[in-house]
Amino acid sequence: MKRNKIFLVLALCLAVFSSANAQQDLMLSQEIFSRVNKNPAATGNTDDIDIFLHGRIQWAGIDNGPQSGVLNVTNYCDKLKSGMGLTMAYDKIGIGHSTTNLKAVYAYHIDLSENYVLSLGLGAGVNWGHFDFYANTLENESEYGMESYQKGEETKVTPDFDLGFELSTSIWTLGGSVTHLTNSKSTTFESERHYYLYGTSLIPINPKFDLGPTVAYMHRDKTDVLEVGSLVFYDRILWGGVTWRPDVNRSFNPSVMVFTLGLEWNKFRFGYSYDLGLGSRDHISSGAHEIILSYGIAKKSNR
Repeated sequence: MKRNKIFLVLALCLAVFSSANAQQDLMLSQEIFSRVNKNPAATGNTDDIDIFLHGRIQWAGIDNGPQSGVLNVTNYCDKLKSGMGLTMAYDKIGIGHSTTNLKAVYAYHIDLSENYVLSLGLGAGVNWGHFDFYANTLENESEYGMESYQKGEETKVTPDFDLGFELSTSIWTLGGSVTHLTNSKSTTFESERHYYLYGTSLIPINPKFDLGPTVAYMHRDKTDVLEVGSLVFYDRILWGGVTWRPDVNRSFNPSVMVFTLGLEWNKFRFGYSYDLGLGSRDHISSGAHEIILSYGIAKKSNR
């Protein structure tokens, strides 16, 4: 099966959720097009060398607001039936608090038949957690001299591993992964295990339009996050969509709506999304802006 024929299906999965706390994975609303930092099995889902950059700003206009970014570089080797690449994620969680995650990712692709492709992936690397106590300002300056006041900076570097799969046809994709395999608990510097499961379909409406409904779920400890949405593609060049993220832990009350627009031209891709908080406590996620830029470099000999 040609990998570029199933790329749109693979790209539709919304296995991403919005968050700004230290104990949870960096979660973005547009990782649909390059999600190898969450599932290494997605590595090598096109014939091109894919370079992907993703940035997110939350609480725009407010000093020291959360900022996040992802850089992915992936490639597919037909002779080895393998996808290989690197992924780096940076998350500025708060004042003086950030994490950086760097991994090598690998996926082995198995053609089960003409219509089915199974991809098994592994990610291995390191996680840097950093906290600068001096970056925080105390209301009462006399507290700086107290024994309880922490001084200096602290950095912790730990190994990190992810594992995942994707089963794809030309019509639908089913995927799942586990991140931070060796971490049973979260700390200030590292996240605990996260479990992801997602499914999507690409439905032709007419020769110009395609509909891509999707559903995704994430679980960690006592937190569950669900996303339901759809993208509409016009001529495989323009796309737009809406995603609903209900609060599973509060009787599915309205939480966040994500609005997405984008275009693809001559292997260059640009996308923008905006997160709108709907609930009384969801101002935390509201006002987030995301931009993606990616480019596919064609190799001399494609299949």
